[in-house]
Amino acid sequence: MDPSFIPIFEVLATRLDTMGVFTKVVKFLEVKPKGEAYSAHPPTRWGNRDIYPIIAAERTYQWYDFFAYWFTAGIALSGWTLGSSLVAIGLTAGQALGAVLLGASFASLNAFLCGEMGRQHYIGYTMMGRATWGLYGSYLCIFLSVVQSLIYFGIQAVYGGQATVLLLNAIFPSFLRMKNTLPASAGITTTDLIGFLVFMAIFAPIVAVPPHKLGKLLLPVFICTCVTFAGVLGWALHANGGPGNLVAPAIAITPLANRYAFVSGISQVAGAYTGGSVRLSDWTRFTATPQAPRVGMVIAQPLSLTIGALVGVLVTSATYELVLEWNPLLLLQYVQTIQYTPACRAGTFFAGLGFFASQLFVNLTQNCVSTGMDLAGSLPRFITLRRGGFIVCIVGVVIQPWRFLGSAATFLSVIGTFAVFLAPMTAILVTDYWLIRRRKVKIPDLYRADGIFWYNYGLNWKAFLVFFCCIAPSFPGLINSVNGMHISIGLQHFFSCTYFFGYTSAVLLFWGISTIFPPPGNRIMEKMDDDLIEGVGPTDLEVASIRGSQLEGVEKAVATPEVKSVAT
Repeated sequence: MDPSFIPIFEVLATRLDTMGVFTKVVKFLEVKPKGEAYSAHPPTRWGNRDIYPIIAAERTYQWYDFFAYWFTAGIALSGWTLGSSLVAIGLTAGQALGAVLLGASFASLNAFLCGEMGRQHYIGYTMMGRATWGLYGSYLCIFLSVVQSLIYFGIQAVYGGQATVLLLNAIFPSFLRMKNTLPASAGITTTDLIGFLVFMAIFAPIVAVPPHKLGKLLLPVFICTCVTFAGVLGWALHANGGPGNLVAPAIAITPLANRYAFVSGISQVAGAYTGGSVRLSDWTRFTATPQAPRVGMVIAQPLSLTIGALVGVLVTSATYELVLEWNPLLLLQYVQTIQYTPACRAGTFFAGLGFFASQLFVNLTQNCVSTGMDLAGSLPRFITLRRGGFIVCIVGVVIQPWRFLGSAATFLSVIGTFAVFLAPMTAILVTDYWLIRRRKVKIPDLYRADGIFWYNYGLNWKAFLVFFCCIAPSFPGLINSVNGMHISIGLQHFFSCTYFFGYTSAVLLFWGISTIFPPPGNRIMEKMDDDLIEGVGPTDLEVASIRGSQLEGVEKAVATPEVKSVAT
């Protein structure tokens, strides 16, 4: 680190800490080793146990775990409501499913490209951001991902609360009849608030489970979710005598508007799910074998999202005569109010249980764990993955996420805004790793300020220049989608393609400027050895996980440090 650089909080601490109180608070908040990996080494300004390369003992995910990971995320309430939300803005059922499939395919491609760093080097999204944007510049990547995850965490928690209400309604008739005591301005009813808080109370303790131990739970949850979706679909088709009118859109729009709505749907789906795809290295770093994540990354996401959206469209269409509701939890709650029979109570109870389990793990894997890793990467001295997860839980409640789900237009507006920022950001990350560096990273320098990823004062000016150039043209459309500001039809149509413009332009610009001004230490591959980063090296847990000749090699390397670098 530049010797002249002194963080502002250290200056304040020196001036204000006359009685040692501040120092004691800081020491209390610092991450303490508790017998985990790297426990012999204290956290530094740029690293702790949760963002260092995953040790061999924690690489536990097999190919079926990654399939379950993606299918649990795709065949979920967010996928269900996505398809029917697109129908609600004027697309036919076929167009909506096509938009979901194409958008998910783009997101899946990004998952494959961004997950490679975790699969190859066992490091996560935060490190990918540091390599491209600089140690401080990576905070932009962290900020964008954290903001999106917090909103999605809240939305998924609201769905979880609605599943809890469905369960409580089925068990307690008095809960079904409970009167609302909250004003309309609260944006939520008394029962929904109780369900939300109960869901969060059950969810919070699960945050403490280490990610490498979650794989065994994903497959049962996936099976439970599939059974629930199939059961609700079967009930809806049987009750209606068929799927209903699958062709007619919910509203009439002109052919030209329909085409742009279709492109906009693709852009919105791609932008929404690229946020999770770009951070896939947070999960591929736990892979047990190098090939385990690949097939799931390419196939599972578009397939599962399309299936989830298809079920949502079929059920919404089949129950159209009963009630127009694109949220299955609210649909089933309505059924409870008109058919509160023993069979209805049993059916809605098991449906609520399946949705409840789905929401627990969707929110944990897609939002909470990855965001915890992001926060750990921002302040590794003070935040671990677990602490970051609890921060997400607290903020996810404070932001009152039920306000994001007022209508289909609001829902799509929320998810659509992320495409403006995530498309160029992801494109820059992918271009840097695959085209500029050719997948070769000097890993030790990711954890110190005197290495090649310090760039200029911790920032890579090329990445920021390209990013702001690529998002600027989309701002009029973004403002229009948020507050309805009047803009021309041409700008509205351009905004419908914002994902593709932002992504393509960022690839071309960053590739060009980085070819003219190549980054320092480009295409140098260097693994993290004991002598390269102070306080980081093989631990007892890591050594114990390596068998046979590998153990002998590690012991030899510790006795005689050797740096292995490859430059091209």
